[in-house]
Amino acid sequence: MIAYNTDWLDALIIKDKAQDWHEKGQISAEKLEEIKAAHPSNFYSPNVFVRIGLMIFTYILLLAAAGMLLLMVEPESDAAFAIWGFLGGVVCLVFLETRVIRTGRHRGSGIDDVLLYVGIWAILMGICYNFGYETPALVYFLITLPFLVVGSVRYLDRFLTLAAFGCALGIVFLIVKDIPSLALYLLPFSGMIFSATAYFLAKKGQKSYQLRHWHHNLNVVEMLALVTFYVSGNYWVVQQAGAEMFQLEQVPMPGFFWAFTFLVPLAYIFTGLRQKDRVLMDIGLACITASVFSFRYYFHVIPLTWAAVIAGAVLFVTAYFSIRYLHQKEGGAYTYEPDGDTTVLQELEQQLIEQTIANQPGPNPEKTESFGGGQFGGGGGGGEY
Repeated sequence: MIAYNTDWLDALIIKDKAQDWHEKGQISAEKLEEIKAAHPSNFYSPNVFVRIGLMIFTYILLLAAAGMLLLMVEPESDAAFAIWGFLGGVVCLVFLETRVIRTGRHRGSGIDDVLLYVGIWAILMGICYNFGYETPALVYFLITLPFLVVGSVRYLDRFLTLAAFGCALGIVFLIVKDIPSLALYLLPFSGMIFSATAYFLAKKGQKSYQLRHWHHNLNVVEMLALVTFYVSGNYWVVQQAGAEMFQLEQVPMPGFFWAFTFLVPLAYIFTGLRQKDRVLMDIGLACITASVFSFRYYFHVIPLTWAAVIAGAVLFVTAYFSIRYLHQKEGGAYTYEPDGDTTVLQELEQQLIEQTIANQPGPNPEKTESFGGGQFGGGGGGGEY
């Protein structure tokens, strides 16, 4: 299912975890090097600057190759142009699989990224090129979604995951908006239901050891779902959508959407503190700012500069008391103790210990005490974060 070598992917995960342990002082530099040596990964993954350069170079090279091919072939009809585009996309993906990934061992090098995106785009262009102008947008979305999903699953690509999420949400909206008489009422709630479902599925998937290679993709879905859930019920968004699509000035159930606009960010932050979820807290803080500016858009009780100052003060106070809460030793929200559920992190830690650390000489007794309490699920936690 995955185009990349899964053993090397596991090695990357283990080394990242070992590096995290080393930074926390839980293993020595020598032990870290032993772990890295025991779990080699031979991917070619350059730094971000080289990656950007290779992306630009590959894109220019593909444009030149496509231009030369069109000059040589000179397709005489739209159908022929679509066929050549489809075939070009297939060639890009085949070359990506056989030469770049398997032979070249590229992963996140920039070359594989461009070949993947251009290949999918060319195939979709070849399929949809001859569609008429009267073709509904829903048709394009339905054709595109499977390619985005397969691309994000097989190549572990987060950008395609983002595009697939947006495409799926677009399909939901395009279906609901054509429901007679009920579209205005159903659109916000359909977005909420879709986002909530995606969020809970993503959170469940992140706890599965079998889905460990898609952890970053699921994290993207989690963040997008939190944002779209709030946006679906934000008063400003609902009012603007109603005015644009249905020419309505007044939002149905305004009290509900105003309450939603202000209460959901607080619920995000509170739940994030209780569940030790930083993503919830960060997005909750961003949504508080959006709530303040949504209110300011309709009620000009204070100048915009003062509204910005108040929003910043609210964020500062929220962050301050959140940090105070997290540093409490008695009944603190953050702990390294396991919660009883076997998570993907615990599975990886157990695998790391069984394969590497358990086979090495035991640590110095003085150093052992630095682990404090805790078990494998937390790496030795005390009462502090």
